[in-house]
Parts: sequence; C-alpha cells; structure tokens
Amino acid sequence: MIRSIYSGVTGLQGFQQAIDVVGNNIANVSTIGFKASRVTYATTFSQVLELSKRATELTGGTNPKQIGYGVKVASIDKIMSQGSFQNTGKKTDLAIQGDGFFILKDGSGKTYYTRAGNFDLDVNGTLVQASSGLKLQGWVAEPDPESGKRFVDTNKPISDIQISAGLSMAAKKTSYMTVANNLDARVGPSKTVMTLSGYGGNSVDVKILFDRESGALQEPFSDYQIYRAKVYSGSDDSVDGEIYIKFDKFGNVVQSGAIKQSLSATATADGSLTLNNIQQDDGNYTFIIKDVNGNILDVQTSSVSSGNATISSEKIVNGGNYIVEIANDVVDLQTPGYVLSTETPTSVAANQIDFTYNGTTTTSPVKVFVRDGDGNVVGEYSLDNITNGSSYSLSGVFNASGAYTVEVVREDTVNSVVVPGSGEPRFYEADNPTNFAVSEFNSPFYTTSVQVYDTLGNAYTLYIDFVKLSANYYDGTDTFKNAWAFRVRNASGENIKYLSNYETGQEITSGTAGVVTFDESGRFTGIYAFDPSTGKVNRGESIDAIKFDAGENGDGEVKIKLNLTGITQFAATSDAYVTEQNGNAQGTLESFSIAENGDIIGTFSNGLTDKLGKVALAIFNNPAGLLEAGNSLYTESANSGGAIIRQPGFGGSGSLISGALEMSNVDLSEEFTKLIIAQRGFQANARVVTTADQILQEVVNLRR
Repeated sequence: MIRSIYSGVTGLQGFQQAIDVVGNNIANVSTIGFKASRVTYATTFSQVLELSKRATELTGGTNPKQIGYGVKVASIDKIMSQGSFQNTGKKTDLAIQGDGFFILKDGSGKTYYTRAGNFDLDVNGTLVQASSGLKLQGWVAEPDPESGKRFVDTNKPISDIQISAGLSMAAKKTSYMTVANNLDARVGPSKTVMTLSGYGGNSVDVKILFDRESGALQEPFSDYQIYRAKVYSGSDDSVDGEIYIKFDKFGNVVQSGAIKQSLSATATADGSLTLNNIQQDDGNYTFIIKDVNGNILDVQTSSVSSGNATISSEKIVNGGNYIVEIANDVVDLQTPGYVLSTETPTSVAANQIDFTYNGTTTTSPVKVFVRDGDGNVVGEYSLDNITNGSSYSLSGVFNASGAYTVEVVREDTVNSVVVPGSGEPRFYEADNPTNFAVSEFNSPFYTTSVQVYDTLGNAYTLYIDFVKLSANYYDGTDTFKNAWAFRVRNASGENIKYLSNYETGQEITSGTAGVVTFDESGRFTGIYAFDPSTGKVNRGESIDAIKFDAGENGDGEVKIKLNLTGITQFAATSDAYVTEQNGNAQGTLESFSIAENGDIIGTFSNGLTDKLGKVALAIFNNPAGLLEAGNSLYTESANSGGAIIRQPGFGGSGSLISGALEMSNVDLSEEFTKLIIAQRGFQANARVVTTADQILQEVVNLRR
C-alpha cells in the first residue's frame, strides 16, 4: 500500500505543476508577444513482480507483472505558434508575421530577443523597447558619396537604430533624366466620310483624308499646324480635290481653302506679287504662297478680277520665284455619268496645258478638271462657255513630260462640299447644309514638364514640347515616316542648348531642337538634331544631353543627360512624362515609416523619400529552447542554437507589420480545459492517497 501512496503523491506533484503552467498562461493572456507553455508527462520506474515467460509445447507464454511508481513531468514546452495581431496605428509598433525575434541590447552589450514589438524613440532618437529601454538592433543607412542616396549594407554588423529629428537631405544637381511612355500615333484630324445627294439623285460617297503639310513644318512649334486633305469621291482611288486647312492646337479651323489652280510667278518688287491667267470666277480667294521647293511661306487673301490678282506678303522678295496655290471655300466633285468630254492635251508645258474640245457646244458655265497620269485632279478651272472644235489653254504648274487628261462638265451638274472657314471642322453639302460631317481632331502637340535642380538645390521648371511631323516628312535629304520634333525650354519660353556628348559638353551645331523617330511598330529608333528654321534633320548628330545656365541665384551650368529610349508611338493617349530625374532640393526629415522588409523610410520636406535604416531579425534552429529572462525577453541557451541574423522577409525570417502588435497566443478555452483536467487529476490522486491511508489504518486495527 505504501507504493500507492507514493504514486498518488507523484500525481499530486505533476498536476500541481500543470496548474502552475496553466495559471501562468492565463495570467499572460494579454501580454504582448507572449508564447504559451504546456506540460507533458512520463511514467517513473516500475517494479517487476514477475518476469515474462515464453510459450512452450504445453502452455502459452505469460506477460511480465509490473507495478508503476507514479508519474513525473517530462517537459514544459514553449508553443511558438503565431499570435493574432492588434492594430495600434502607432508607426513604431511592430509585429512579426512568421518566424524570428527582434534583437535588443542593453548598455553593456548583452543581447536579448523578443516578440514584443512595442517600440518608441528615446531622447536621442534611438528605437527602444518601451517597457525595458533596451535598444532595437538593425542596420543604419549611409549616404552614397556619388549619388547622395542613402543605402543599407546588410553585410555590416548590426547596431542601434537612430532616427534623428531634423535629419537633412543634401541638395543634389540633376545630371540625368528619363522620359518614357507614349506619344499618340493618331494625331491630327481623322478620316471624314459623308454622302452627297448628288445631281439628278445620283448620290456620291465622299471621304476626306488628312496629312500634315510637309512644307509647313519650318515652324513646327507654332500654335498652328497646316494639313493637306485629299478628297475622294466614288469608288475609285484617285484624288478628286485637295484642301488646305490650318488648325490651332485645340482643333479649331482658323483658315482653309479648296485648291483650284496653281501658278508659278516671279516677283518684280518686294512685298507683292502679280498673278495673271487665273482661270477662276471673279471673287475672293485664298492664296498659298510657296517657294520653289514647296515650302509654305505665307497664306494671304485677295480678290480675283478678270483673271488677275495682286497679293501682298512680307515674305515676297523682288526677283524671287514662287508657286501660288489659289483656293476658295468649295470642293467641286463630278457627278458620275455627266462628263461632257474627256480630252487628251495637244501640248503640255511647265506652266500651261493646251487642249481641243470635241464635244457638244455649251453656252452655260462649265468646269474643267485636269487629271494627272494617276487620275488625280491637279487643277480645276471655270469657263463661261465652251465650243466644239475650239482650242483652250489652261495655266498652272505641270510636268512637261507628264501624262494628263482634261474632263469637261457642266457647272450645274457639279456636287459641292463647303470647306469650314473657322471653328469646328464641319464639312457640309453646298445645296443641303443639313447634310454635314465633322472631323475629329487629336492635337499633334503634347507637352510635359519636370523640375530639375542645380548644385545648390535651386529648382528650375523645364518644359518638353513634342509635335508630330507629317506621315512621310521629307527634309530635303531623308524621309521620316514616324517622327516627332521636340524642344526643351525653360519657364520663360527660351530654348535651352543641346549636347551631342554629355561628358565633353560638345554642343550640337546643326539645330536648335531635336527629332525622335520610331519604327513601324512604334518603337524608339533614334534621336537627332533638328533645325526648325529649315526643317532639316541631321542623322549624323545625335542628341545626348541638354544644358542651361543656372542664372544669378544658381551655381553655374546645369548639364543633364537625356534618355528618350523609353518613349513609344502607339495608337493610345499621349502620356509621356519624365519618369526619373536624379536631382533634388535640400530637405528636412518630416516623418518616417517602416516597411514589411524592415526598411525604415524617411519622408523629407522636399517631397522625396530615402532609407534611414533597416530592422534586423534573429532566427534560431530551436526557438523553443530559448531561456526566458523576464519582461517578455529571451536569451540564448545551450539548446536554442546561436542567433542567425536575417533581413525581415528573407532567409526564413518573417515580415514586419507596422502599426500593429502581436498578441499572446494563449487560447483561454484550451487553458480552461487543461485547468479542469488538472483539477480532476489532482482530486483523483488525492483520493488514492486517502484511500491507501484508510486501508493501512484497517491493517493496523487488525491487532486489536
């Protein structure tokens, strides 16, 4: 019976320790970062009363007879499971999601570990544990001597993390900038389609296709851009008329005209030009003045009387040779099936075509259309009447060796489209103004801006203007299918200088702007010098950088390497902008935050952010083997293994959650269940002791 008393006593002792562990768990149910413990049991030694016997031919075997001497506490284990998170909104409160411990040190250099992340800043700006004052360990950011940006070297030993109030970010001169994203390939007025009711009920389908006027690109950065529209009627692909149209940057028409006739002329005085042989009805016309290379010099309005007109322009120089296009506000289109006669010219000269009319004599006005070998209308003329067998001469600008045809139609059979003179680009049928079509307009202009800095941190706003060139822009030497002119200017509108080599500072010599080119898939192919005054692109001189004078308040010259390789030209909204520039003004630390990878990011008064440091974590091969040191702290033990320093989120360590704390992982329902079991177990073992005592009492009483 003595054995049973001792067995009951071991049970009482074991369950007493279990109640102690449960009590500690419940007491720490609200302790930050607390990890619950559990008790496991094992049997003590057993007394063998009889050994086992093996089986024989006559009898089977028997098991050993043993009586145990009770129970012992085998282990008290830490349960290192993840606790829940409590949001606090305090940026220095940190919780670890995953494995790892914060590393803390006291003044003597002794190291502690904890899951309790309730940190704060002390008087020196050092991150410390609020409850103990121990200093949080990590890596401090150091400034790069070249870029000025702070970086964290995690190969160095960890140390105290200090965030000083009023920390300064030095001013830095901009030395490069990158422009990326898209320039819209769909710029300019869109294709316009309409159907005319037509003479005699013969409807005519009309389409108007626009392209930038190549000759108008001598001043691509002006507020106005000129387009040439080709007008097609019917189902063939020949051009039946051409329109000159000038848009402002918002897509409003400011000037236009349907081209009727071209004439070549030589000026006999400065500022004026006399034109003869204008074969149009009397009235007011628009005159487009070009040089002999087809570049538009000026556009003026004047009146035609009896085939003559005088136009004035400061661009006209005595002795100069010019080509003048004569235009009015109506595009005349033939009605299919109503051509009186089609003739082959009897002679073609550079400035005149002669033909003989072989058709019905007509006393009413007629229109005469001259078509080139491709069937495109290159001239339209008005005659008061026409007589069979008579010869006529048409003045214009022709290819003396080219092939032409002449078509004669009655004026009353012509269909007319009125060209918009101002406002929205609305085209309408002359005889039916309610029948109209409006061209949509995507501006060929696009501007983005950026602030750059000199060495003192003075800010300068630069504007980058882009303008789309014509679809097949010819500069006199090369043709560019997909090209945008660009310039960089300051806030006062002054162009800055362009460099062909950033390192040497060599300025470009063949232009005051640039051209960026793209292939047919919209990818960047090059950036070249461009002279807006002549329209010339120099493929042999690439733009590498820009520079400008910082002025009286600045520090000398600012030189910036320019990278445009990230720009594309797709059919999507223009959104190109400066994605990166490496300069900044001086700044003072205003606030900071802690990222999940442990980076401490400072926000400065200049709007920039920079790294201030990084929090370190320690992981262990056996974290449950750590020795509790009180105040929610642990120290290494013989069985925990040494601390392995890691960056949060790497090498098996957890990530950080700022503004939150890890709560205790104690489960009250589980602890209360354990408490009930321990209570009942204790009671049962007490009954074993009292029962054995009563039996022994009875044995003693046998002596009476």
